[in-house]
Amino acid sequence: MEITCQKDDLQNGVSIVERIVSTRSTLPIIGNILFETTKNNLKLSANNLEMGIELSLPAKVTKEGNVLIPAKTLGGIVSKLPEGEIGFKLKEKGIISISYKKSHFNIHGLPADEFPQLPKVKEVKSFKIEAQVLAEMIKQTVFATSNSEEKYVLSGVLIETGKGSHEGSNFRLIATDGYRLAKRGEKIKGLEVVASAIVPARALAELLKILQGGVEGEISVVIGSEQIAFRHNEIYLVSRLIQGQFPDYRQVVPKEMDSEIVVETQALLSATERAAVIASQSANIVKLEVKGGQLQISAQAPDVGSVEEVLEIEGKGKEKSQAAFNVRLITDALRVIENDKVIIQLGENLSPGMIKPKEGPDFTYIVMPIRTKEVVA
Repeated sequence: MEITCQKDDLQNGVSIVERIVSTRSTLPIIGNILFETTKNNLKLSANNLEMGIELSLPAKVTKEGNVLIPAKTLGGIVSKLPEGEIGFKLKEKGIISISYKKSHFNIHGLPADEFPQLPKVKEVKSFKIEAQVLAEMIKQTVFATSNSEEKYVLSGVLIETGKGSHEGSNFRLIATDGYRLAKRGEKIKGLEVVASAIVPARALAELLKILQGGVEGEISVVIGSEQIAFRHNEIYLVSRLIQGQFPDYRQVVPKEMDSEIVVETQALLSATERAAVIASQSANIVKLEVKGGQLQISAQAPDVGSVEEVLEIEGKGKEKSQAAFNVRLITDALRVIENDKVIIQLGENLSPGMIKPKEGPDFTYIVMPIRTKEVVA
C-alpha cells in the first residue's frame, strides 16, 4: 500500500473514527484503525463491536492495499504533522512509513484480515431526513437519557416513525431518565414507513458531532432488527440497537395544567443558572412560584445563603402556583431551546412541570417535581 493525502483531510477523518475506537476492550485488534484503499480514496474504519464507522477521504493511490494502524499512536502523530501532503507506505514486516516534507515516522502495523467487518444493515425500513434537522432533534433529546446501567433501556433514545395520537409529526425522538422526558417531533415529507427502535445515546452523540461539523443535505437512515445505520455521502455509521420495551411516554404527558406562563428563554436560563449557585449547595433544589403576574425563582442552602430571582411573565390560568425542581434538569432543557420565548406549565404541587418553545419546533420537555417542606401536596 502506498498513498498520499492532504493533512487537513487526514486529520479530519482520523479525529472522527478515532472517537469510536474502544480503549477498554479485551480484544486488542479493535484498538486499531483500518486503512483501505480504493481507486481514488482512502477509507478509514473503526469498530468497537457496539458501534462502527467508515469514511472515505481523497487520496492519490500509488499502490492499493490495507493495514491496521494503532489508533492512539496514529491520532497522536497526525495531530502534530505539518500542513501539506502526507505519505503512507506499507513496507516489509508490517512497518508503515508516514512521510512529510523531509521527515518520516516508522510505526508497526497489523494485517487487516482479522479486523471485524462493519455490519451492513438490511434495508428493512429506511427513510431520509435533512442532516441539520436530525442534528437539532438529537441535540434536544440525547441529553435526557440515563447513565445508569440498571436502566439500560433508558440509556438510549427512542426513534419512532408514523403518525402519533394527537400529533402532527411523523418522526419523533424521545428520551427519558425517569426524572425528565424530552420529546422532539418533526413532519417529514414523503415518510411512509412505520418503525420504532431504541438507539444508544453514545451512537447519537457521535452522529451529532459529525453532523455539527458542517454536514449539509440529506442523511439516509436504515433500521434493521438489531442495528441502525446512518449514511451521508462518504460517511457510514452503524450501531447496535437496544433491545427492550421503552416506557409509554404518552402516559407521562400531563393532560391538564393549572397555570401557563410565557417567559423569555435567555432571561429564565440566566436566572436559573444564578439560582444554581446556591441550589448546588442544597440538593440542587430550586422553587418556581407564579404569583402577581411574576415568576419567582428561589433557592436556599443552610450555612450558605439564599437567592430570589423575579421575572416578568405573560400568564393565564391559576393566578398562584408553585413547584420545586432539580435546577440542573431545568437548565439542561433551556440550553437546547433556541427560541426567544418558552411556555412553562405547572400543575398541582407534585405534578410534573412542562417546558416548550412558544413558537417553532415540536419540542416538549417534562420534568418531575421534588417534594419539599414548603411545597406539599
